[in-house]
Amino acid sequence: MEEVARFFADNVGVYNTSLAMAIALFYTRLETPARKTAGRLALRILVALALTRLFAEFSDAILPNSISWTLLPVVTCGFLFTDFHPMARLARGSLLACSWLYSLSLAELLNAVANGGKLLAATVSLAYMAVILLVLARIERRAAASDAEITLTSVLPVLVTCASGLVERSTMILRSDIGVDPYSMSELASVMTCLSSQIAQLMVYLCIINLTIEFNEKKHLQAERHLMEGRVEALKAYRESGDQLRILRHEVKNQYAYIKMLLEQKDYERAEEFFGEMSMQANPTFLRVNSGNNLVDDIVNIELSKGIAAGVEIDSRIAVPAELPFEEIDLCGLLMNLLDNAIEATSPLGANDQHVDLSIVADQGMLVISVQNPCSNPPNEAQDGALLSSKANAGEHGYGTRVVCKVAEKYDGVADFTYSDGLFTAKVMLAMA
Repeated sequence: MEEVARFFADNVGVYNTSLAMAIALFYTRLETPARKTAGRLALRILVALALTRLFAEFSDAILPNSISWTLLPVVTCGFLFTDFHPMARLARGSLLACSWLYSLSLAELLNAVANGGKLLAATVSLAYMAVILLVLARIERRAAASDAEITLTSVLPVLVTCASGLVERSTMILRSDIGVDPYSMSELASVMTCLSSQIAQLMVYLCIINLTIEFNEKKHLQAERHLMEGRVEALKAYRESGDQLRILRHEVKNQYAYIKMLLEQKDYERAEEFFGEMSMQANPTFLRVNSGNNLVDDIVNIELSKGIAAGVEIDSRIAVPAELPFEEIDLCGLLMNLLDNAIEATSPLGANDQHVDLSIVADQGMLVISVQNPCSNPPNEAQDGALLSSKANAGEHGYGTRVVCKVAEKYDGVADFTYSDGLFTAKVMLAMA
């Protein structure tokens, strides 16, 4: 162990190792399982260490100061490690470079007091970076939305703030290098300047994250509202045609009763004449679902028509009372989103898998809705429990399950999405009290 430590100290350097560890930590998204993340992190530390050592030699030959030694590996690793969206990596890389340079001032100041050598200084720098990383995790804790929604415009204030800090520090170091104005990073004024700049950068990043989250939430709410309004308009149009179908069905029942009477009276000629008149007037289409609840029937019949158009068979089992204590727009959004998602997931599959099982049952004061369909791949889940869209422009989709979750929450219920053995099941329970 001592030989390994001596090798790193003589050939790699404790500062290079500390910088490599900081770079890998800043650019790695911590996920589960922890074993997979740990393996990826260890590999990235080795890559960052090799790059840091390489650029340290280059920096010493061209521009011997901490600016180039820090920026070159940070920028290169920012291109190599792609856990985060490019704009998120750009913001993290800027904060990483500034934080590391600021940590050097604090490390040199403490080392000047304690005289602990490079090991103490490197340990202080790495500890400082760990604190900054914890602060970033705290700032980003509300960022439930995907970082793919972060744009260059949103991170621009962070980039400008970090750039100004780098320029100020580069100017001081370069002036000292060429002998214009001696400068020491270990001076208290230098440390205080670094800490104040760090606080300003983190505050700007906090404000940007909060503004981005609020903007995305408003965008999601607007998209959900448009989605709901579109479904309600479709429901209204179908209900108008549904009312006409019910009237037609009532008329046809009366007409068949009249024909039956003519047959009983053995007035076959009149019966044949009347039946011919009926055939000339219309070819009636009857409702496929008739549970007794007009709203549920209308919604399900809309989806049955969509399923037929997409080649998907929907088997339904519905047992509900004539009246349900839910707002029409909520029940409409809930059922249509569940069934639309099921049809969309099932339609590309083979003919044997193009079926959806629907169950809507009122039981013990709860309305239990279950939709099950074959699915080729398990869905991705967001931090808020909703499902993420698998489409290329996922930022513009994936609102359906959020609508379902909000409706379930509104009526003291629960929404559960599970995937097992190639079957995706969405189950929602709403309190009817």
